[in-house]
Amino acid sequence: MAALLYKDCLIIATGRFDKDKELRMPIADISWHSATGRESHTIQDSVHCFGTKQEAEAFAIEAAKTWVDARVRAALGLTVPLK
Repeated sequence: MAALLYKDCLIIATGRFDKDKELRMPIADISWHSATGRESHTIQDSVHCFGTKQEAEAFAIEAAKTWVDARVRAALGLTVPLK
């Protein structure tokens, strides 16, 4: 399991082992505080699977960061990527 605090969001990434494929599926749970309390979003990618836990976790972290960036851009009304 890997954890990262990114732009006020807590990202927890795992690589769940798929017995049928004998590969690891990346999963990221993203949580943040809002005016109404704690919110969360989960990303599961069954298309991109990896041979190692570390590869799956790294992919999940990057996917989660991309999701957070898109959420921040939308909240700010931006159409260009954040630097």
